[in-house]
Order: sequence, then structure tokens, then C-alpha cells
Amino acid sequence: MHRIALCDDDKDFLASFTPLLSDALRARRETFQITAFSDTASLLKAMEEGDPFSLVFLDVVFGEEEGIRAARSIRTHGWDTEIVFVSSAPEFAAESFDVSPLHFLVKPVSPEKLAAALDRYLERAAVTMIRLETPHGATVFRIDEILYFEIYSHKIIIHKADGTRDSCTGTLSELETSLPPQRFIRPHRSYLVNLDRIVKVTRYQILLSQGSTVPVSKVLYQKTQDAFVEHAGKKCLPISL
Repeated sequence: MHRIALCDDDKDFLASFTPLLSDALRARRETFQITAFSDTASLLKAMEEGDPFSLVFLDVVFGEEEGIRAARSIRTHGWDTEIVFVSSAPEFAAESFDVSPLHFLVKPVSPEKLAAALDRYLERAAVTMIRLETPHGATVFRIDEILYFEIYSHKIIIHKADGTRDSCTGTLSELETSLPPQRFIRPHRSYLVNLDRIVKVTRYQILLSQGSTVPVSKVLYQKTQDAFVEHAGKKCLPISL
């Protein structure tokens, strides 16, 4: 599910933009939850107290408050949130560049302009997020929040980086074929591991970034080691001393 926030002190804009956004998401068959805020303080408090939103439509100016200042706070926290600025003043577009916004929309927002911003967000989300059927229904997970999947008692357990767990339906083999192969490796018949989270591969164990370990079968050891070395080579800067 895409958790989306709208933050604007113009109630008329929120009243017209919310259904416009909802219709655009439904047309794309996306599951979503939209929460509206009339000030940036309430938005930031909600993000600090719960899961950060995956997408925020943020007005640039709130009376004396600046949306760009709130965007900087979002970046400072390190939340993986895409930001789309919305403003009736296009001259603020240049000033917004330093917080890496996904898009800048000028009011009034047309369906075509919204579609362009939304499609860009969904294109990025498709690479960084996966949707799984959980006991709570269809749920979207960020790939970087997943440590590994484990088959246990005929269920697939999702181990997350924050120490919590969830579960999803299906088999591990079905899940393996559905996930991007460049992001996950199967080192054991009972595990699927996020390559980004691997710190070290030894005989016969994987050390993960959170300190936990996952077993590696003897048959799959070389394949796992090769995949880890190749993946690490793409991420790391080689240094010759």
C-alpha cells in the first residue's frame, strides 16, 4: 500500500486535489491511503511517530512556514520519502532543487500534470518496493527494509531491518521467481536474502547488516559467494593502496 500525505493550508485545494489523486491511483490499480495535513508541523510529527509516508505532496509556502524547510527535515531524518512540491508560484522551483524533489507541480494542477508526477513516482517505487499478500491484505514493502524471507511452519516469514516480522502467502520458490534477481539470493532452501543487507559470506553462513545470520547450504555456497562478490563490486568503490 502506498501511504501518501498531502500538506497544504488551502482547504479548497485539498478538497479538489484529494479526489483527483484518488482517481488517478485507482485508474492505475494501486492500493493507497491518503492523509491530509494543513501544516508542516503536523506532517512531521506524524512521520516521527509512525511509518514515514512513501510520497508527500507538499506546498512550498504556508504563511510564515516554508515547505522547503519541512522537506529538508524529511531528508535530514533519512526517510525514504518522495517529495512533490505544489505551488502557485513557479519561481520557487529552483530553490527546491537542493532537497531532490521528485517533481514540481504548479497550481492549478491538471490531471495530465499529476499523471506525469504520479507515473514517475510509481516507476521509482516499482524498483524499490514490492507488493505482497499478507494477513492484512495486499501490502507494499520497501526492498531496503527487508533482511530476508524464511519458510517456517508452512508460512513465509518476512524479517525486517527494524526487528519486526510479517508474513506472506505462497511458496518460497514462487516468491523467488517474482522478486528482482539482482536484489535477492537463495542461499538455502528455506531462505531468500536481500543482497544489500549482506555484510559477509563464510562457510556456511551469511552475516547480515543488523548482526543476524542466515545459513548457507554446501550446495549453494559458491553461487551465494559469487552473487555477493558481484553485487558488492557494483556498490563499492575500489581503493588501491
